[in-house]
Amino acid sequence: MKQLYRAIARIYVFVFGRPQLQFINRMVLHLALCARGYSGVPGDKGSASCDVISASEARFIKAISKHLTGLCIDIGANKGQYSAALLEATAARIIAFEPLPGAYQELVTLSGKYPGRLLAINNGVGDKNVELELYYGAEDSKLASFSSEVNAIPFVGASNIRSILVPVVTLDEYFLADKRLIPSSGIDLIKIDTEGYEYNVLLGAQTLIATVRPRFIQIEYNVHQLIRNHSLYSMSLLLGEYSVYQLLPHGRGLFKVDPKDPESNICHYSNFVFVRNDLTM
Repeated sequence: MKQLYRAIARIYVFVFGRPQLQFINRMVLHLALCARGYSGVPGDKGSASCDVISASEARFIKAISKHLTGLCIDIGANKGQYSAALLEATAARIIAFEPLPGAYQELVTLSGKYPGRLLAINNGVGDKNVELELYYGAEDSKLASFSSEVNAIPFVGASNIRSILVPVVTLDEYFLADKRLIPSSGIDLIKIDTEGYEYNVLLGAQTLIATVRPRFIQIEYNVHQLIRNHSLYSMSLLLGEYSVYQLLPHGRGLFKVDPKDPESNICHYSNFVFVRNDLTM
């Protein structure tokens, strides 16, 4: 099989390894990336819809719903699309963080529909307890970010034309200061979608993760990581007791990846799930 692969590779490179045919290689590469679970083909703004969560995320929530019976944490909750999916598919209680005032108000409205199950917090989350400038466009923008560097991304920079100073907390400080917030069953899921600030959130949660050991940690990955010089591998070093899976397209399930593999560190939109090593998927 290896010899056949090498023979095919030699023929392919001989035929298509020339400048005038690179557009074909680009198309093939993008198709392969999409099938792997990446987005970001030409014309795609590199992010999931702002109004609904992806089919892959919905399928993932359904697949692990039996594990989601206690507390889930939604970081970068925006208007609560992901929290709503959790509330509908599970019996879990959710604490959701959203720093942008307009989106936060939508989150509060959602919490009213699920009394006692969704706590909305109007704070950002990072690696320090500080006030930071949040760059945004629309009042409920899903592209809002604490990182001014990511404004170099064309579709982000075109949106994030305003800024506001907001409070930021670490998960360590927030939860370990009042351990009553954590149920005896622990934390089932932490979802992090912070437009390039995911690594900072993990840095500020090292004690919490080490002591409480959440079952699942879902992280959105995008071109933001390229701009901020972060990688899936660097995140995996902060989560040594977890295996890494990529969400496949159209809800096709999870695919285990090696974070040291270059193909697992491609900076197109995707979602990765860190699964605690003692759990089976």
